[in-house]
Amino acid sequence: MARKELKVEELVEVLYQWHRGRNISQIKQSLGLDRKTIRKYIEQAEGHGFIRDDEPRDYRYYLELASRIQAGLKTPVESTAAYKTTSLYQSVIERLLSKQHMTSKQVFRILKKDHEYTPSYSSFKRYMHIQYPKAPRNCLRIEVGIAEEAQVDFGSAGLMYDSEAGRMRRAHAFVMTLSYCRLPYVEFVFDQGQATWVQCHIHAYEFFGGVPGRIILDNLKSGILRPNTYDPVFNRAYAECAKHYGFLIDPAKIRQAAHKGKVERKMPVVRQQFLSSYDFSNIKEANEKVKTWCLNDYGMQVHGTTKQKPFEVFTQQEKSRLKALPSERLDMPLWKEAKVHPDHHIVFGKNYYSLPTRYVGKRVWVRGGMQALQIFFDGELVKTHPRSYAEGAWVTDEGDYPPEKSRYLLKTSAYYQQEALKHGEHVRQVVARIMTDHAYRNLRKVQALFRLADKYGSDALNRTCRRSIFYEDYRMSTIKRILHRGLYSQPLIDEVTTAVITSAANGPSFVREAEYFLHTEEETL
Repeated sequence: MARKELKVEELVEVLYQWHRGRNISQIKQSLGLDRKTIRKYIEQAEGHGFIRDDEPRDYRYYLELASRIQAGLKTPVESTAAYKTTSLYQSVIERLLSKQHMTSKQVFRILKKDHEYTPSYSSFKRYMHIQYPKAPRNCLRIEVGIAEEAQVDFGSAGLMYDSEAGRMRRAHAFVMTLSYCRLPYVEFVFDQGQATWVQCHIHAYEFFGGVPGRIILDNLKSGILRPNTYDPVFNRAYAECAKHYGFLIDPAKIRQAAHKGKVERKMPVVRQQFLSSYDFSNIKEANEKVKTWCLNDYGMQVHGTTKQKPFEVFTQQEKSRLKALPSERLDMPLWKEAKVHPDHHIVFGKNYYSLPTRYVGKRVWVRGGMQALQIFFDGELVKTHPRSYAEGAWVTDEGDYPPEKSRYLLKTSAYYQQEALKHGEHVRQVVARIMTDHAYRNLRKVQALFRLADKYGSDALNRTCRRSIFYEDYRMSTIKRILHRGLYSQPLIDEVTTAVITSAANGPSFVREAEYFLHTEEETL
């Protein structure tokens, strides 16, 4: 029997010509098929009741007959030797599949390794498909309208040189793809924080010259604080960006990459077509070249789905339909949750900002803009300070302190120096160094210093402050240690040096005579 199997269309043509009275030689010459193959399929057709001299039939009759013939010629998988061999290991397969994290591929490996299993992996897969059938996957393809949607994501971009740090660092590719025209925007960054995430969105909108109506994104922390299908909690900085530029945030379902397939597909394309083909010395140069690649290289390729060039579709149809950019760029905010400490201050960006007494111990949200810092409690703006960029700066509104504390703040540094003078001149000098006008944090240190005079006496405190001034160490821990150990009675370095010099002037500095150190002859061994 001939080994060639005909396609349905070929078999339909053989049956049609045979039914119309043509012989095997004529069919062979017409279709280029082997005589044995033609004869085999005619015999199969006759076995299904096909009669040559029967009345003419339509195309559907020949198609159904061809399908029945092909189905009858196929050997059932269950009757193959590989299937029968695999069925002998069914109990082993069941036991292995019951283990956590076990996969079909791993079951095959174990059978090959421990049980001398001989069939191929393809045969094993056919067996598994019959024994453990899976429901066929189906999906609904959704095409969006012009300027309606863009999809965004981060992807790994390997190592790139950081000119500022002077070393290679792991980089990430931010990609935003307009869903209608498929034109991408790509930017390489070294982190995936909320500031970088929002900044990349701003750059993308300026690259496109407008804003799409909706952004589809993954549930990364930079955009979504708490993923939820129905009520996600957005990152505050990202939510503010959405309001400023007028787009909707539409998170994809958790672990459903297909919901943002247009941008998912762009990640390997960026690696394959740009990173593997373009040379650049650092991340800045890579970002300059990738913009050109987006427009002139990828943007001018015919897209496999739309069958059009993304850049041409963008310029001719989509660009004019995007939302216009706002008149001002977003004042890039940085949001942070903070606790109000007992000294009435929160910590933000290594600086300290005050709040009224009623908020002490509570948690507030802080928005740090370029110029101002705003503090919110339960969604209400309760305080605004000028933004400080100097580390360790205290930005304090004296009105935030309670009245019983404020009376101390109204007194000047001169007042506290006068009070310190009661304990000695050196105490006054120390207070002058640590005291800043109307600074609550320094007032506490001065008050603690005065309490030490009550405990150890003014003279001991004054002598201790003398040591602090000499060594330029005004820490309370140092002052307390000197007082506790009585070290204030010890001489200072200058005093010790003076005593040594005076002793040398009054007598010989060496115990032995000078002649002891003279050598007039060489020693012999």
